[in-house]
Amino acid sequence: MIPIPARLPSLRRSLFTLGVACATVALTACASDRGATGAPFSPARPGVLTVATAFLPAPGFWRGNPPTKGFEAALASALAHRLGLGRVAVVQVPFAALVTGQLHGADIALSQLTPTDKRERSLDFTTPYLTAPAGVLVRHAVAADDVQELQGLRWVVSRTSTLTAVVRREIRPASAPLEVEDRTSALRMLRSERADALLLDLPVALGLAHDEPWRYQVVGQLPGQRGLAAALPDGSPNRETVDAAIRSLRADGTIGKLSRRWLGESADDVPLIRTEE
Repeated sequence: MIPIPARLPSLRRSLFTLGVACATVALTACASDRGATGAPFSPARPGVLTVATAFLPAPGFWRGNPPTKGFEAALASALAHRLGLGRVAVVQVPFAALVTGQLHGADIALSQLTPTDKRERSLDFTTPYLTAPAGVLVRHAVAADDVQELQGLRWVVSRTSTLTAVVRREIRPASAPLEVEDRTSALRMLRSERADALLLDLPVALGLAHDEPWRYQVVGQLPGQRGLAAALPDGSPNRETVDAAIRSLRADGTIGKLSRRWLGESADDVPLIRTEE
């Protein structure tokens, strides 16, 4: 008969402990694709978070080829990690198509989107990841401190922007704004000095000024409670899971760090320009 070593019970205990540890790791890995709601995230492609965006490159938000740098690029990576996915794939979609719910097979859209009643007919929006009052972007040589000075500037507006109505209704420029198709065309008007000012969501304006300070500056922000949010296909079962992940990334300071890294100046440093007294 072969004698049983006296230390076998301790070996059994060690194996049991190792088994519990392995089970814990496995459960953690299995739970890593769930948000705070406990609901699993179901990607269109296994292991991949597919993200739709309109503007590539978008200073401060999407940079590089492939676009792996910038605030929204980094946010996409953080979301993928939080959801237990191995990588991010980016799909470029025209902005006019994106806001009508055409995400070209993407799981989510990160494209400096402001939720509106009209857009919510075609998309599901999450909690905002950035506050986004309207910001006044001007050419570097232009100055304006109050609404009267804003009214004297040459404005350009975009047909696809929710802020076009704000320019017409609240700023009320002395001369009719130059109207173009989209943000890319509007920025072209600023660069060519055919226009002086463009109203953008403040984080977008700050990203542009941070990226090209010799060309642009942000002279003010207007009062308002807007925000930039992720969008998902209408009726997506993933909305609550993504929403929980974004709230978690805000709570632990991740989004704040990414904003300071890629957008530079804080909204608190931008003067408030009141359009009504």
